[in-house]
Amino acid sequence: MRETAIVMRRELRSYFVSPIAYVFGVLFLGFLLFIATEVIRDGQQASALPFFAMMPYLFIVFLPALSMRLWAEERKLGTLELLMTFPASVPQLIAGKFLAAMLFLAIIIAMTIGYPITLSIYGNLDWGPVIGAYLASFLMAGAYLSIGMFWSSMTRDQIVAMLLSLVTLAALFFLGLPNFLEWLADLGLWTWLIGVLNGISPFKYFSSIARGVIDTRDIVYYMSFCGFFLYANYLVLQGRRVKG
Repeated sequence: MRETAIVMRRELRSYFVSPIAYVFGVLFLGFLLFIATEVIRDGQQASALPFFAMMPYLFIVFLPALSMRLWAEERKLGTLELLMTFPASVPQLIAGKFLAAMLFLAIIIAMTIGYPITLSIYGNLDWGPVIGAYLASFLMAGAYLSIGMFWSSMTRDQIVAMLLSLVTLAALFFLGLPNFLEWLADLGLWTWLIGVLNGISPFKYFSSIARGVIDTRDIVYYMSFCGFFLYANYLVLQGRRVKG
């Protein structure tokens, strides 16, 4: 636990001394502010759903940029070998970096709380869906970051890691769209296979939680999804540690 905390503090410190992290935060919050302004300008009722509905789209673009450096930068700078000599296991290294990225992202997302508070002041806001939307956003962010960490461990080039993550997230997003699934059915793809492909899409489970309908199966899905890619990350790093 202590080793994980040390790695997490080291990684979190690197976020706050890196200009990329601040650019990420400004752009991410800027896009959300623009969306919030458009919702208010359209005179929509006091609902935060249109605001949070954009989170999956923004995550597809921004989270690969946030996660691309987690391991690729260590490999490029030659510090991964040094990191592997720390008195910490590979799972502790992964947990430390993952928790640091999640904490940084949680801070950014928490800065949006002013929007639902404003809606509650000027309208009758239902806080149930708002809480569900924040939970759904956090769970989806964890799933997406685990994918980004995996691809970052596969290459020393941050741009390559970002592009691989972007393509993977975009593919998973399309698998959650009914129109895309109908198109696959029109191509003659087996119905059972379409069901399986749809079942692995994080986007499918985001909508129900964001509406305030919290099903433990959805939460178990996100935890399992995240665990799968973190374990894949472990296999990559453990193999590299054994080699040398």
